[in-house]
Amino acid sequence: MRKEWLAMMTGCLLVSSSWATVISGGIDYPSIWACEEAKFHWYCDVEPELAPDPTKLGAKAKTREEVALEELERLRKALEAKRALALMQPSPENLKAYITAQEALMDRASVFSDVWRRVIWANPDLNYQLRNPVNNAAIQVRDVERTQKERASMKEIAREWGVFFVFRSDCPYCHRMAPALKLLADTYGITVFPISLDGGVLPDFPSPARDNGMARVLDVKQVPYVALGNIKDHRLIPLGSGVLSVQDIVERIYILTQTRPGELY
Repeated sequence: MRKEWLAMMTGCLLVSSSWATVISGGIDYPSIWACEEAKFHWYCDVEPELAPDPTKLGAKAKTREEVALEELERLRKALEAKRALALMQPSPENLKAYITAQEALMDRASVFSDVWRRVIWANPDLNYQLRNPVNNAAIQVRDVERTQKERASMKEIAREWGVFFVFRSDCPYCHRMAPALKLLADTYGITVFPISLDGGVLPDFPSPARDNGMARVLDVKQVPYVALGNIKDHRLIPLGSGVLSVQDIVERIYILTQTRPGELY
């Protein structure tokens, strides 16, 4: 009996010693409870990935345009602040500070203007004055060339287009404009269709048509009124109201039928 008790006590001590070894970390072989992804029957808990801290990320470098824009805004605000102070407290010191800041910006603008013209001189494709000159000699040459083009195109335009002339017999401006339209028809062979709103006549157009609703179609609001009409596709293009010279009418006809918006600018 005593031997059995001693054997049992010895076994308990051995188990206790082994358990203490496990607890103290003295075990020298892998635990059966340790997660091993190689084992097909284990499903290990995956640690969630933490989002990167935006404060630790490297800041994106600013472009030269962004830096320049910020600098320009800073200078503008500084100038506005000095101006406001000089207006509200116009002391010599405040005015001097404002004038100094303004002069600094004007110096920058002067350099900008100088470099601008140098670039224009070196790059003819960027020179607006080559398309629309500003000096008198070049303007004269441009006007002569444009007039020649306008007159040359009028012969072709007259084949498909006519001019509606809406008037009243008691309108002095209509009487003034009628000779110009008569000259236009005689010079370029374009047909002028006179339309009388009141049934009266003009010396240059003794047999006009009475208005049968054409004025409403043309949306006439004031006389004299002229518009282009295409005899083939019946397009209507307003030329304008009021007294116009022959050259005015020819120029408008050329621009509206032979050029695109912005082409001559």
